[in-house]
Amino acid sequence: MKASRREFLSGALALGGLGGWRLFAAPPGWKPHGKPNIVFGVLADTHLRISRDGGYDGRNWPDKYLVAALEYFRAQNVDAVVHCGDMADRGVIAEMQFHADAWRRVFPDGCAADGRKVSKLFVNGNHDVDGGDYGKGFRLEQIWPDPEERAKHLLSSDMAGNWERIWGEKYEPVWHKEVKGYHFFGMNWGGQESELKDLIDGQCGACGLEDGTKPFFFITHDWTHGNFNSGMRHYRNAFGLWGHWHQSAANWNTIHLLGGLIPGVQCPACYPFFDDGRWLGGGDDGISKVPLEGKLAGGRWRQGLVVRVYDDMLTIERREFSEGGSLGPDWVMPFNWGTGNGEPGTAKHPFSKGEQKKVIGNPQFREGAKLIVEENSATSRLCVRIPLADGNPDSRVYAYEVVVVGDEGTPKLRKAVYAAGCNMGIGHEPNGGVTTLEIPKSELPPGKTLTFAVRPLTSLGTSGKAIATEFKV
Repeated sequence: MKASRREFLSGALALGGLGGWRLFAAPPGWKPHGKPNIVFGVLADTHLRISRDGGYDGRNWPDKYLVAALEYFRAQNVDAVVHCGDMADRGVIAEMQFHADAWRRVFPDGCAADGRKVSKLFVNGNHDVDGGDYGKGFRLEQIWPDPEERAKHLLSSDMAGNWERIWGEKYEPVWHKEVKGYHFFGMNWGGQESELKDLIDGQCGACGLEDGTKPFFFITHDWTHGNFNSGMRHYRNAFGLWGHWHQSAANWNTIHLLGGLIPGVQCPACYPFFDDGRWLGGGDDGISKVPLEGKLAGGRWRQGLVVRVYDDMLTIERREFSEGGSLGPDWVMPFNWGTGNGEPGTAKHPFSKGEQKKVIGNPQFREGAKLIVEENSATSRLCVRIPLADGNPDSRVYAYEVVVVGDEGTPKLRKAVYAAGCNMGIGHEPNGGVTTLEIPKSELPPGKTLTFAVRPLTSLGTSGKAIATEFKV
């Protein structure tokens, strides 16, 4: 056996795991204690849609996942629900009414089961405003050919009046609400970021926003831009929530530092997703050195968040609502991350990529896990079957990196593939979480004996230990 093969099997060819980080390992105090001061659910991009006859489309665009999310929030005793926009897929009044009907079924009179008021913290999105211009599958002209009749069905014909009638509250381009002593600021689609900034600045003194003792939140449909972010830098306790991009909360790259300082989360969609990956390219480039192949989920996934705010930290629970289950350990952000003088930028933010990598953990295969390689003679491909790397409960696998070495050791073939069901709840991965990668025989390195090694990766690219096997060509 050649030295290169021995090195390969021992993990010396860049396939070994990184250091053994564990969740909450650093810095001290990252694990919350006691009851949270406020709990709120977060949804985005529900996109309920009318059918071709203008009625309710319950087959392909069902509201049962929205109801499932709201019912989960109710079970978590939320004080409020955030919606980051795109409720109505085609911008039709009935589509937003579907949401209001679901809301009132779960929170009758806007109240929880114990009678507590549950606040609506909603903004609209581009589909709510302009969805009538989007031609996905069919156009609204096919339902209502007459322009005057069609206008009667569009939210945008009278957004303020329709919003007030549907939701029972005044519609404003930007707004401010207080829930249990915590402050929320929202900007509807078409609102100006300068207006949102002026509103926050105007409430700064009365709401004590600059004292840094507890966070306040701003909610938009799309992420905010340079001028807004730079103007917010002195608010070390601001936290952003937005949707629009339909990314998955299983991917830690959806945590951002706006302007390099303001933490925020690109909220996942509760939408009938198809696993073709077209919406999830944004943060995936840094996961592996080679492009990721495969599908992003085994089936459709619909996600949301539950935020719990404590005296010294907030936690973000990530849930999947079609089949249920957690998407992984909670994201945790302590508030006391700054240095003594309290100036912004004087310490590494806990949501910076470097600090996240310290707590995301390393996914690991279970002891004795076996890699299987089989030939499919009908397709002239080798089929690599990768067992689920769920041996470390503190970390969740997002992808696998595969290296194939032939008799001479070089050249090596490198591949990467999404872990099957990585965007579904834990325990709901298809086929027991086994990931299949097919490799054309024409791509394989030369040799009569091929060695395959696979290591599990997180969405931030940290890795666990490899498993390996040989295949006789």
